[in-house]
Amino acid sequence: MPIRKNLFAASLLLGLATLHHAATAAPAGASLATGFTDFTTWTLLGSATASNTTPGNGFTYSDLRLTAPGVEAQAGAGFAPTALALDFNQPFFFDFNFFIAGTELRGDGLTFTLATAPGFGGGGSSLGYEGLDHSVALAIDTFNFDGEPVSPSLQILRNGDASTPLAVTETGIGDVIRNVPFQSYASLSYTPSGNDDATGTLDGFLQVYTADGDPSQYQTFAVQAAVDFSDLAGSSIYYGFTASTGAATDGHFVTSAMAVPEPGAAALMMLGGAALAARRRLAVIRRP
Repeated sequence: MPIRKNLFAASLLLGLATLHHAATAAPAGASLATGFTDFTTWTLLGSATASNTTPGNGFTYSDLRLTAPGVEAQAGAGFAPTALALDFNQPFFFDFNFFIAGTELRGDGLTFTLATAPGFGGGGSSLGYEGLDHSVALAIDTFNFDGEPVSPSLQILRNGDASTPLAVTETGIGDVIRNVPFQSYASLSYTPSGNDDATGTLDGFLQVYTADGDPSQYQTFAVQAAVDFSDLAGSSIYYGFTASTGAATDGHFVTSAMAVPEPGAAALMMLGGAALAARRRLAVIRRP
């Protein structure tokens, strides 16, 4: 049974993140945080699984489980079934909700990845990303060896190299990255240089609740790197997630939810009251 996180918190995160990115939201990309994503239609690799549930609380949930809690040495990935024709001389934006569950050794982390083909790497510190050539990733790295960036950290990775980030931000939040009963929110946005040379700046954003049961307590983090995408220009781009564990046993989940219309709302939609139904669904999803 999937571990369920607080939807009120997810909605609050979404509202805050929407305000944060209102000035830079791009026409290209995909928002996995605002619309419903059916992860059972995705390409699943390694330890990844997907399931949909409608438990009777007014919502339908779709859960992408990249690694299962309590199991060592896993690596999994899930990629959307349809590739995008991204123009790297135009801005793009992706965002998503996720959570990490575990009670033992924290690690190893997950990535949001853009790649020319679905794939995944090994377990442990590879984050399931290592070896994905012609790719870029926003990583939430939750384990470090001596001499590495202190975890949890927000990183930008390139071309399947999980050991040499282009940029790193250490969060300092420790085990708060997991087990807090609210979902975390992350986004990846791209601003082109304006020189029509497929170069530009990637910005990663992370928002994490830091107190059990208190949605007013959260922290935000950002990471930025200049990237040359000339090797990807003209290629179809798949978007998805990777994650892995080594000696750690964390579960890594990406989630999506939508309100189930009440019978009255469904009737209104059938009669042409789509706008009113949309407002009612929005009210449901924002209600504590």
